[in-house]
Amino acid sequence: FVFNHQSGIDMLLLCRLLRRDIVGVAKQEIRRNPIFGPVFALTGTVFIDRFHHDRAVAALAPAVETLRQGISIVLAPEGTRSATPRPGRFKKGAFHLAMAAGVPIVPIVFRNALDALPKHGVVVRPTTVDVVVHPPIPTTDWTAARLDEEIAAIHRLYEETLDA
Repeated sequence: FVFNHQSGIDMLLLCRLLRRDIVGVAKQEIRRNPIFGPVFALTGTVFIDRFHHDRAVAALAPAVETLRQGISIVLAPEGTRSATPRPGRFKKGAFHLAMAAGVPIVPIVFRNALDALPKHGVVVRPTTVDVVVHPPIPTTDWTAARLDEEIAAIHRLYEETLDA
């Protein structure tokens, strides 16, 4: 599963939506948070170093086997929360993982989550968050040579969904 990371409440929405057989991917800095660090670690979260590409790739390598075992991985392809409602540039990690494991990508689009708790916000505000779960997108015929095109198509899907 890939989602547009708009808000600090995204994880709560994902837990309610997906419920079981999932593992998350989070920035390694969360590990040091006294509340979320232990909770994320207990759920099997994969912590990645966003500032060192080789370390991030190494941390994600075992996730291919996790996917093959039927456990889903949920992550934000932007690698961080957006400061605006628009999706930022997608990194390739989620898409490489899905390709390597031969599993589909399932796009989840949050609309208005930013209104509930924006980046750097501390107070949750009441709002209605729209959630769109798109059909799975097969990756079995994807190639490394066309990966940028496939990612761009998914990015467009997010933009179109947010504009709807």
